[in-house]
Amino acid sequence: MDVTTRELPDAVICDLAGDLTYANRQAFKAAVDRVKQSGCPHLIVNLERVRFIDSSGLGLLALTASTFQAQHKHLSLLRPQPYVREILTLANLAKMIPIYDSETDARRQQGVMGQANVV
Repeated sequence: MDVTTRELPDAVICDLAGDLTYANRQAFKAAVDRVKQSGCPHLIVNLERVRFIDSSGLGLLALTASTFQAQHKHLSLLRPQPYVREILTLANLAKMIPIYDSETDARRQQGVMGQANVV
């Protein structure tokens, strides 16, 4: 899995490409740790190029959401492919982490936690 980050004035966007799985967890965790250390108040995880997510990937997202919420920070998901969106919904993560279809909406709605906003 490839992970790149883009820093914006109000958020960091973490672009993922490939599979978010147990085998690739370290790359994701390292990127999240860098964002947490930077003090950024909002992490947007772009899932547009994620083809597959397993239970470990779901767990990482849930843990990241909980950690960010405890630190009064925000986590949002961006543009998951239909299959990945379905998995997120079946795992009830869509109720825990807001999901957006546009970067602008994700940045604008950073204060909304605990509910999914599908645009």
